[in-house]
Amino acid sequence: MSKKIAVLVTDQFEDIEYTSPVKAYEEAGYSVVAIDLEAGKEVTGKHGEKVKIDKAISDVDASDFDALLIPGGFSPDLLRADDRPGEFAKI
Repeated sequence: MSKKIAVLVTDQFEDIEYTSPVKAYEEAGYSVVAIDLEAGKEVTGKHGEKVKIDKAISDVDASDFDALLIPGGFSPDLLRADDRPGEFAKI
């Protein structure tokens, strides 16, 4: 059974802090799920990397994941404007 990695990400993330770990996880056979406040949208990193959001934070449960990645940049600051990402990360 594949391990699942949750990635909390929104606009203005540090591109390399998303792309490098995600590439390594996928090459190792992990399933990576991009999560933001709204599913289906596309977010853009500080240097132009595009990421399609797979799931909305309201549609996931932290216990369904084996690990959590939160790329840096301004993305964590923007995510903190809503309580749900913080609650998800606490579990």
